Amino acid sequence: MQSILISTLMIATLGASASAQATYQYQGNPFTFFSCGPNADDTATMDCSTPAPTNTHTSYTATDHVTATLTLDTPLGPNFPYSDVSTLPGFQLTLDDGQHTVSTPITAGQGLFSFVSTDASGQINQWRLGINTGGALNGGIATFNFTDISGAHVFDEGVLSCCDPAPPGNLAINFGIPGTWNSGIQNPATLVTNLINLVSNPSLNLTSGQISSLTDKLNNALASIQAGLNKQAINQLNAFISSVESSVKTRKMSAQTGNTLIDAANAIIAKL
Repeated sequence: MQSILISTLMIATLGASASAQATYQYQGNPFTFFSCGPNADDTATMDCSTPAPTNTHTSYTATDHVTATLTLDTPLGPNFPYSDVSTLPGFQLTLDDGQHTVSTPITAGQGLFSFVSTDASGQINQWRLGINTGGALNGGIATFNFTDISGAHVFDEGVLSCCDPAPPGNLAINFGIPGTWNSGIQNPATLVTNLINLVSNPSLNLTSGQISSLTDKLNNALASIQAGLNKQAINQLNAFISSVESSVKTRKMSAQTGNTLIDAANAIIAKL
């Protein structure tokens, strides 16, 4: 199996400013394949299932795995479309694979992948993150879990050097076993704030009257949550949903926008 190399390489934002910095943390699964010397014609690095220290062609052990920390000034919000987040305010990306750490800002000759999307609750559900260190060793770290026209791309990889015949490959990878994200922004009050920001986003094409009416309903729900009145908050969120459904039915709001807002509201209700 030939190693997949980390190569060098619509910005969309779904909200106005939020009250706190957003930090998204990724925990990958242990590597399952490791560099084990050059292939038969000495043109690339072969992978095998034997880790270090038994396998002297790799520094990576059976417990090494990718972790990532993505930081932004503002939470991405619900249903953030798959896009590059590197120009969003406060963007920082750090990746670690148990053997080395890479982070932004990158320098000349290095490469960056920084694409993510979120689900209805604002959690990252697709991603393409990686930093290539460039230079003679061509190292780096990446975690991918996204689907495009060519199919699904799901793997984590760490590379200290690549690839045979020169320099000798020193890398590890796993396929098809994506890790998990923990954003730390899943509390209902924060999710309502994210939804308020989303309602105001120009890409939804809502009128000023719609924005004002829907925002009032969400502010009431937020006040109820902050007061510990969860049942009342649920009723207010259901009123928000009913208003959206009515606008969709009368064609004052697109079905796509309606579904986005309803999914986000239902995700908050599920947490109350």
